[in-house]
Amino acid sequence: MLKQLIKEKINDKILSENLKTFAESYKISKEKAYQGLNFEKIRTKINNIKDLSYEEIINLYNKFKENALKKGCYVYEAATAEDANNYILEVCKKHNTDIIVKSKSMTSEEIKLNEFLEKNGITPIETDLGEWILQLAGETPSHMVMPAIHKSRKQVAKLFEKVTGNKIDENDIEAMVKIARKQLRDYYFNAKVGITGANVAVAETATIGIVTNEGNARLSTTIPDVHIIILGYEKLVNTFKDALQIIRALPKSATGQIISTYVTWISGSYPAKNDKNKEVHFVFLDNGRLPLFKNKNLKEALKCIRCGSCANVCPVYEIIGGHVFGDTYVGAIGLILTSFYGDEKKANEILKLCIGCKTCSVNCPAGIDLQSLISDINATITPKYGLSLPKKAVYSYVMPNPALFKTITKIGKYLQRPLLKNEKIEKIPFMGKEKNFRALPSIAPKSFTALYKDFYSSKPSKKYKKSVTFYSGCAIEYFYPEMGLTLLKLLDRANIKVNIPEKMVCCGLPAIHAGDGENGKKTIIKNLKYFDEKINEDIITLCPSCGMAIKEEFPKYTINSPQDYKKSEKMANKVKSLSQFLAENRLELKYTAKYKVTYHTPCHQKRGLCFSTENFLQEILKDYFIPLKDSDVCCGFGGSFSFDFAEISSKILENKINNIKNTNAEILLTDCPGCIMQIEGGLIKKGVNVKVMHVSEFLENYTKIIEKK
Repeated sequence: MLKQLIKEKINDKILSENLKTFAESYKISKEKAYQGLNFEKIRTKINNIKDLSYEEIINLYNKFKENALKKGCYVYEAATAEDANNYILEVCKKHNTDIIVKSKSMTSEEIKLNEFLEKNGITPIETDLGEWILQLAGETPSHMVMPAIHKSRKQVAKLFEKVTGNKIDENDIEAMVKIARKQLRDYYFNAKVGITGANVAVAETATIGIVTNEGNARLSTTIPDVHIIILGYEKLVNTFKDALQIIRALPKSATGQIISTYVTWISGSYPAKNDKNKEVHFVFLDNGRLPLFKNKNLKEALKCIRCGSCANVCPVYEIIGGHVFGDTYVGAIGLILTSFYGDEKKANEILKLCIGCKTCSVNCPAGIDLQSLISDINATITPKYGLSLPKKAVYSYVMPNPALFKTITKIGKYLQRPLLKNEKIEKIPFMGKEKNFRALPSIAPKSFTALYKDFYSSKPSKKYKKSVTFYSGCAIEYFYPEMGLTLLKLLDRANIKVNIPEKMVCCGLPAIHAGDGENGKKTIIKNLKYFDEKINEDIITLCPSCGMAIKEEFPKYTINSPQDYKKSEKMANKVKSLSQFLAENRLELKYTAKYKVTYHTPCHQKRGLCFSTENFLQEILKDYFIPLKDSDVCCGFGGSFSFDFAEISSKILENKINNIKNTNAEILLTDCPGCIMQIEGGLIKKGVNVKVMHVSEFLENYTKIIEKK
């Protein structure tokens, strides 16, 4: 079912075009909106404001309730979606209304309010333009802020033609907006109840803030006699000043606007028509939220301000949209909230769609490490539903066992022979065309460990001025040992000795990413065993994903094992990429060739090891360096993701290859063997003549090292 849906969305040209156009324009708009502001400072502040314990959120709720009651409002605590729906229905019945008008509210989507009201004879009318379009189409939102982003003007015009019975010019957007206004206007006056959500709820004054661009929330709240606000407890903040921090960041991260067109503040019941006061009901929805405030890790997700920026920057969302990448809530936060409020089986499926690039985490204005949360929840849920037997076998027996891994690769070397062409595997038999979208590397004749022994056996008496430890990772150990060899040669020229762990074990990230946290942990602990106890020197990795695993996953998965944790922490502080090591050790590099070079930034280099190799290379290559558009956007690899979701992976790769072609560079550099596997394999399949090299290979072959004084 999921695979079929993915295929449909990938083949949806309108969706593809709309999401691509938006993704490109969003980056520019967001950068402009935050210009002159300190994004890191803003998100730290919002994270702190929303860092509330269970006791604190209950206190805020009580304060809000007390103030709201003083101002003549009603406050209801709804334990479940059903509870909330029944309360709202009772209010509607009391006022004898058969129509209600609604402003956009994701919480009402969560409780499926529209369906419930319709079943009970009340017609809900969505007044947000995007939501109204979807109501006419009988569809659900595919984005939290731009719900109809998957629709084209032509499709909207067709829907409007059904409503009006007139021919609509699909290119006349202004006319279509006027039609919507005209059609909706009567509903505001006929409805006796207006329903909205709230972007923030201020406890000290019982005030809510609503952000819109169309003014429909103001009409929905002011014209009908009754206003019902459905909101989760997580919308509560203490002060108006706290609320403003969120309101200022929300449009910047949501749509790249400096501020939204309308910000409506409502506080208490107020005089309405016929000398009567407006009847205001606050419905606070629990639906599983309150217990989560007691969970230090999971409550992070309750800090979300519903800007949708995690979807805006997600490479997978850009390919398949929100009807697949999420459920009621979409984007990275949608994957998480589906596990909170939705169907757990569905959550288990869609959590696997996260490619692990961490772009959502660094873009979240509330400072939520979304990718880490997805990984943690995935590791918790997956065992309930199980992994496929081959994956389970690999993560349980092969990855933590270096001897078995080595034996299997030895067998693989013989089995791969009939498939080799120019040392690459261009087609894997019995696999669909969609999985053969790139050429794959072959298992190397000699492992890196064997090359390492050969290299240093020829230098038995050489004295070095310092040493480092090199963690090769599986890809370099078995598929790209030459990359590790160039590292040895490069550092040997700088008079630096390279040590390696006693045995090479997988970093554990593949198992963790697949949802097998238990075997991920087993692999990490096995790994720790083979590292020197002292670890007083830097640890270099040529794979940023392995580096990020050492930095983040090793301490996380050993937190309850004091000795392992101490070792992990020490390693986490020592691990770095080659470029970072060279920069910190003031090794000046002089470019000796004349190739035009561009660079792809691996996800975990920028957002894991947090060092810019791009800047490092620009200093060395000067005019020979050509910046790559969207250099830091994922190439689509993501380890097993590129096999499990090959069609998504190949589409993401297609964008990367087009950007590479546009540089006219002769060489593409990157730091990650996984990215090389993906990009080089894709370029070969497409017949694009660009050489792909690891930074270590390039620096060894085309630079001279001069130590800075």
